[in-house]
Amino acid sequence: MNYSINDLTNGAKTIAKSVFGKKKEYTIKFNHEEDGLWYVDFPNWPFDHGNLLMVGGADKLCKFLSDDNISANVNVIPASKQEKHEGYAELVRLESSLTGGATYQVKDLPGFERNIWLCPVTLFVLGQYPKYMYIKKAN
Repeated sequence: MNYSINDLTNGAKTIAKSVFGKKKEYTIKFNHEEDGLWYVDFPNWPFDHGNLLMVGGADKLCKFLSDDNISANVNVIPASKQEKHEGYAELVRLESSLTGGATYQVKDLPGFERNIWLCPVTLFVLGQYPKYMYIKKAN
């Protein structure tokens, strides 16, 4: 993947918007595409579409949270400390690195018993690898 300075600049602007436009809760959509794989729906993504691919258990989580195996809409609350959110599963960051993504332990989600890996696109979407994330199916 060779990116131009313009591509990297546009990417940096996207990250800045995520970091400086923090929200308490995000609704994130994931799509099960024709190639049989899950991707995060990130409009105006400035890099290769393949960077949006969900792997390392995150794809299994998307399937688990999907009602139709076509898409999954998920409410996500990032947090720096442990909190209580009724009806949400808790994800706890186990490890992370800037370019290596982050591994999370999924708790309180009956029927889903595994860790997941989230790629660095998380930095574009949430502006960080939060210590805790709280997730549930969006209505």
